[in-house]
Amino acid sequence: MPGPLPADGHSDRPRPVTCGPSLRRVRTDRGLDRLITFLDAVVAIAITLLVLPLVDVLPDQGSTVSLGDLLVSERRRFTAFALSFAVIAQLWLVHHRIVERVGSYDRPFVLVNLLWTLTIVLLPFATEVASVYDDERLAIATYVGTMTLSSACLTLLTILLVRRPYLRRPGADPREDDLLDALLTTGTFGVALVLGVAVPGIGYFALLLLFLTEPVRRLLARRAR
Repeated sequence: MPGPLPADGHSDRPRPVTCGPSLRRVRTDRGLDRLITFLDAVVAIAITLLVLPLVDVLPDQGSTVSLGDLLVSERRRFTAFALSFAVIAQLWLVHHRIVERVGSYDRPFVLVNLLWTLTIVLLPFATEVASVYDDERLAIATYVGTMTLSSACLTLLTILLVRRPYLRRPGADPREDDLLDALLTTGTFGVALVLGVAVPGIGYFALLLLFLTEPVRRLLARRAR
């Protein structure tokens, strides 16, 4: 038989160790702010890393090569830099519009955001691959595929907001969750990836399909009325 309890009414037996607070139960404003700050910092670092390969192309003695000749010979690097800068900036803007409507978070939301940051930090590497290996199919797949995966993550975040209204901040208009636009953009990236890899001669020009996203969205919106 168990011995008598101490005077305070508690047993001397060791209590089971309890785990610390889990992400499923703790969702504070400070936690959300830290998450968004971390994501923004990752984007800022990635977009800064894009310029480092451009610094390396400068000769040790600038007089040996004229600046004009250097810009012409390294035009692929400069073009890839400009395109990647614009892509990362646009991806951040889309992500910013998403988190502006967020008032809480859960584990899937955090995991998708972390996967999105993985695609962002890979873009400087994919940019260098594209500038060095040019029209090789694997280089095109690496570059456009990274963008496609990043766009897919943003679409997943939008789906989470639609499916889990408790993530949305109070007062946020559900109509701002433009799932159609997100699906169209990711789908267009997917088509560009397939065309760029499968069709010789198209390559990175397949990304020009993204200019068709907005006209198609407007057309579908008119038909839905």
